[in-house]
Amino acid sequence: MRAHTIQAALTLAALILAALASPAGAGNVDLATLPPRESVQLTIYNSEDLTLVRETRSLSLKVGVNPVQYSWANTLIDPTSVEIRPLEKEDQIEVLDTTFPGESPQQLVWHIRSETEGQVKFQVTYFTSGLSWSADYVLVANGEETQMSFDGYVEIRNNSGEDYEGAQVRLVVGVVNLVEKIADLARRGIIKPEAAAAPAAARRMAFRAAVAEAEGMAGAVAAPPEIVKEGLSEYFIYTVAGEHTIPHEWSQRLLSFQARQAKFDVLYRIRPDQYGERPVRFFMLKNDEEHKLGTTPLPDGLVRVFRDNGRDGLAFLGQQPVTYVPIKADVELNVGTDDQVVWERKAMSVTRSNFMFEGRPLRVTGWDQTFSYREEIRDDRPRPIRVELRHVIPGDIELTAEAARLVDFQTVEFMFEVPAGQKLAWQYQYVQHFGRNAKQDRIILR
Repeated sequence: MRAHTIQAALTLAALILAALASPAGAGNVDLATLPPRESVQLTIYNSEDLTLVRETRSLSLKVGVNPVQYSWANTLIDPTSVEIRPLEKEDQIEVLDTTFPGESPQQLVWHIRSETEGQVKFQVTYFTSGLSWSADYVLVANGEETQMSFDGYVEIRNNSGEDYEGAQVRLVVGVVNLVEKIADLARRGIIKPEAAAAPAAARRMAFRAAVAEAEGMAGAVAAPPEIVKEGLSEYFIYTVAGEHTIPHEWSQRLLSFQARQAKFDVLYRIRPDQYGERPVRFFMLKNDEEHKLGTTPLPDGLVRVFRDNGRDGLAFLGQQPVTYVPIKADVELNVGTDDQVVWERKAMSVTRSNFMFEGRPLRVTGWDQTFSYREEIRDDRPRPIRVELRHVIPGDIELTAEAARLVDFQTVEFMFEVPAGQKLAWQYQYVQHFGRNAKQDRIILR
């Protein structure tokens, strides 16, 4: 084990320290070799750089009081959070106290009273920092853009100062608020218990309650799929199947889920105020069972979009970050413009009427202006397309058009189906009130 990793973990306390710290006549345990971890579980709370670590180790105990030393040199462990408890023979074993030797920073000693002798399994828990994870996704559409494969991945990074071998990994999706960062606490070295008891105790209590609730709901972890998801009231826990070795300063990318022959829609959006004059294509997904994307939220991540080119290759269409996607929520992926879909807009006429005059000499204080437009969409693709067209029209507007709806008080929307290889044209007009004729900025549909 490297020098910067947890040293000794559970070792024989120094005889002098034992004599000073242990009750008179207490028996000592001889741990000639360091007991390795039998198992370790990492629960990574990404939003606050926090990881709950649970280790299982077997200790050789003698009848009496056994001093056990624990060290965490060159790691980001929160010293106020380190605890130990027996996993068996609990009625015969008691952890009497925890001592922080003043002359030995980043170290503590437990005194464990035992009424039995031999190997006993213990669990050591603590909070640490430096472990983080991120999600990313790969979408591959078929050549006709009617179905897709959608794969999710998680990448785990370890900068905690400790190697974790054969670890079960759990990833928390959601935001958890802490009073202070664990990393800041650890970098200050040993913190006096009386100075840190209140915030540390509150923090530990909140997280222990959340983890206990999650484990109560989890049940057995099945091998497939790769990641098991557990629903909680405010966040989800993803349990990565299997055991994983993540050394310090290493990262590991794991498969989260796979969806095959999943459904999605293609929508063309024309929004001159937002995207310019060219139609922009969107892949429209939904995070639900019907679309084969599962029944759990999707974490923040980057989606890379490809299309099968029909020649055993992929065409890259683009990439887009997505934020936390709840169950049944929509995902809209912008895959860029398409030269095979053309939109044109032409002003047909502009007239003025309803003039209002005031003052001497008379001056124009109000009038109406009528605008007439013709628009056309040409679909040169071999299949029909669906088009959403939006216009932002500021001012006091009365608009006359078929199949129009209001998005907000200044935005009107049209929806069209354009047949493959054909054109679709339409006309509309609107009256804009100026000066004293204008009452308020809004669009009224006629």
